[in-house]
Amino acid sequence: MSTKQLLAEIERGINALQKARALCLKGEAVAPQAKPTAAKAAKVTRVPVKKVAKGGVSDESRAKMAAAQKKRWAKIKRQKNKAAKAAKATLVVPAAA
Repeated sequence: MSTKQLLAEIERGINALQKARALCLKGEAVAPQAKPTAAKAAKVTRVPVKKVAKGGVSDESRAKMAAAQKKRWAKIKRQKNKAAKAAKATLVVPAAA
């Protein structure tokens, strides 16, 4: 098939599609719109869907993790205070007699 024949075939296809599109659009404009029925017009009530927390961690597990972290922080703080007291005790020089 030559290039000219191929282009002519494509043009025929485009023209056919444009005619089909025009007919579809014309059919939509002529078709009467259906009146909404009582069932369709009634307001639909939606039941809220419970959202899952990101990461999938429950509130109970989150509270346990928070308590464990606070416990770790308290342990570190106690160690720092103990070290500070020990350092302070060694710095105290007895008074010369």
